[in-house]
Amino acid sequence: MALLLEAVDNGLGGGFGTILTPVLIIFGYDPKAVVPAILVSETVSGVFGGSWHAHFKNVNFKAVSVTLLGSLVAMVVASFIVGIYVPSFYVKWYASLIAFAMGIIVIVRSYSYIKPRAHNDFSKWKCTLLGGIIGFNKGTTGGGYGPLSVCGYILLGIPAAVAIGTTTVAEGIACTIGVITYGSTIGIALSLAVPITIGAAIADPLSAWVNNLLKRKIEPPFHGRLVGIAMTVLGFITILKLLQLF
Repeated sequence: MALLLEAVDNGLGGGFGTILTPVLIIFGYDPKAVVPAILVSETVSGVFGGSWHAHFKNVNFKAVSVTLLGSLVAMVVASFIVGIYVPSFYVKWYASLIAFAMGIIVIVRSYSYIKPRAHNDFSKWKCTLLGGIIGFNKGTTGGGYGPLSVCGYILLGIPAAVAIGTTTVAEGIACTIGVITYGSTIGIALSLAVPITIGAAIADPLSAWVNNLLKRKIEPPFHGRLVGIAMTVLGFITILKLLQLF
């Protein structure tokens, strides 16, 4: 499952944690075990997968640095809140609603078009604000980073393929902080983290190549539409499960 979703994530710009978290919750896993395990996987993918995106020249490192100003602080705050203060029941609801909402946003965004700007021509403060929002989502649910990040970067004028590669690198660095924070508070379930990480790492080189291929073959608005549909459906199913209707 991690292999398939990582291929989707790195190839289309989102969906790994956003889809995997509600799926594992549906399977009965505690979100306080799921979220740290996904952060471990995303840390490795950020380094390994990000290096492949950089190889294809699809990473804007200036955007990475500015994004992390917001993401790192938000990730620490979110990890402490979830790890120490918030019961698993509420984390399940938040993760489910975020998956559903992100899916709809990605679908709607896929039907619009933003004219790309020059490679480094974007608002730095808006990028920092974006980093704070996506960092908090990632730290609380294990997902919600990629879809918001890629959409946000595109809205700021960064080309789709570069937005995807930049997201992979920034997300990996931000997740490192989340792993450290969770590891020092509630611990990390390695029995879940290791297989997720292995599956995702296998997919990284292939998915980076797919992203580069899509850059040349497909118009940017179509990149995330299928991911958005999948996230919406899974978020809805998880909500039904929490309501004991599924």
